[in-house]
Amino acid sequence: MKLPKVKMVSIEEGVTALGFRRVASVARKLNPASEIYFITPGNLYSFANQIFPSLHKSLSNKDYRTIAKELSSADIVCFSSMTPSAEYVEKVATAIRRINPKVFILWGGTHCILHSEEAIKFADSICTWEGEAPFQMFYKAFSSKKSYLKTPSMWFKTKKGLIRNKNLELNNPQTLDQLPHPFWGHDCKIYDVGLGSFRQFTNKDYLDYNGLAYKTIWSIGCPFSCIYCANDAFISLDARYRVLRYSSIDHILREIEVGIKLYPFISSVYFIDDNFIAIPIDKIKAFCKDYKKRINLPFAVVGLHPNLISKEKIELLAKAGMNRGRMGIQSGSKNTLAFYNRPTTISSILKSTSILGKAAQKYNMIPPAYDIISDNQIETKEDLVETLKLLNRIERPFTLTVFSLRVFPQTRLYDYIKNHTSFNIHQFTSSYLETQKSLYNILLYYLAMFRLPQPILNLLLTKIRPISEKQRFYPTIYLIIRTLYLSSRAISHLKRLDFSTIVGPWGYYLWKLGLIKSKFRRQASSK
Repeated sequence: MKLPKVKMVSIEEGVTALGFRRVASVARKLNPASEIYFITPGNLYSFANQIFPSLHKSLSNKDYRTIAKELSSADIVCFSSMTPSAEYVEKVATAIRRINPKVFILWGGTHCILHSEEAIKFADSICTWEGEAPFQMFYKAFSSKKSYLKTPSMWFKTKKGLIRNKNLELNNPQTLDQLPHPFWGHDCKIYDVGLGSFRQFTNKDYLDYNGLAYKTIWSIGCPFSCIYCANDAFISLDARYRVLRYSSIDHILREIEVGIKLYPFISSVYFIDDNFIAIPIDKIKAFCKDYKKRINLPFAVVGLHPNLISKEKIELLAKAGMNRGRMGIQSGSKNTLAFYNRPTTISSILKSTSILGKAAQKYNMIPPAYDIISDNQIETKEDLVETLKLLNRIERPFTLTVFSLRVFPQTRLYDYIKNHTSFNIHQFTSSYLETQKSLYNILLYYLAMFRLPQPILNLLLTKIRPISEKQRFYPTIYLIIRTLYLSSRAISHLKRLDFSTIVGPWGYYLWKLGLIKSKFRRQASSK
């Protein structure tokens, strides 16, 4: 039986695309000839993009035609994207249709879950939930020329109308253990905007987007339901998304080992789970023991929550190699935290930051990063004052990750904004790194570096204004302070030779000189 020609395509400002990589592995297992492509209009992780968030290379009409020509020879083209990249998928899909109307276009990813009605306009089918099992079911039916229209977790556009199939149950731990590891091979192509053509994916591409880090997710799900988070939308679709699910320790460690073999310069691991810290203590203990024995590289955990931080867990992780952590504070105002549906007290935030700050000093870790959400039009001046006061109090060292408030469809925040005519929902769709150039945001970046004497802070607090009020902006001062803030963060990493967030070839050169240890160098030096 002749297998259909499949082309898997990720479009986003990076190459991490972990959900896409898992489905791509499934596709390769079903059909080893499946082709894998990455289209990256920009680089979310470059230092220049951090300073100028709106900076990226846009795709021209010529680019769309070139991309479409490459993809249009397939029987099935499978796109994956988040909402910020959806426009690119729409234009590529439209260009493919002009060349070859017979191509079956399937689209998956977060955008299709949250914007199903919009996404289906540009595809023959969309995947509306976790995609590994549905793709396998669809592909087997398609390749054997059987009806695939009842495939769960998928919608189909037909001549008779739209078919909306129910979602499958979420992957359970046993299912996760049976899935192939995410695809990280070199046998794929990336679109080079400068060349205007596809070329082979290289180590340089990996370095340009991921630095020396291996990015992965061990646990899926979140027990909380903050109204601004995509998890809130996922929970509204299936309440079982609250339950934390994770594969076996051996499965995640084998995945990391495979990644390191493919890219021997990897010198750290980056866990981007939403709530890694919610994993039970007995699993954390077992993980730390095996990780230290089998991987023994520094690692970062970004899924920390103030309600779940304990000294025991942080000590275990730090001793196993955790060199930094990131925790969501979001606001120092009780009112704002209540609005966000974050059941967190100020005392729990202070306790957690104390634990993390002391651990950073004890184990010479990179200062912990705390998330703050800014540019929220419902916040009052008093809310902003409380946040700045809190940041001036908490244990140092630390840094901040400041996000401008953005909205996901099907979240309660989305519903709130839609029902309040004073909000323009289109203002919430640009990059979340683009904060307003207000005095308040300038002070956030400053406090990420230095503590202010109380009299000076008190004086500045009289000058700040909520974003809902007319106020003066300070673009030059903002650019200077924000650049200093980003530079201070980079220096914290450089001092420890950590290139998990500093992308590009610089870390690789130091690795080649033997100044940065990887797993393979550690093994060689111990022999």
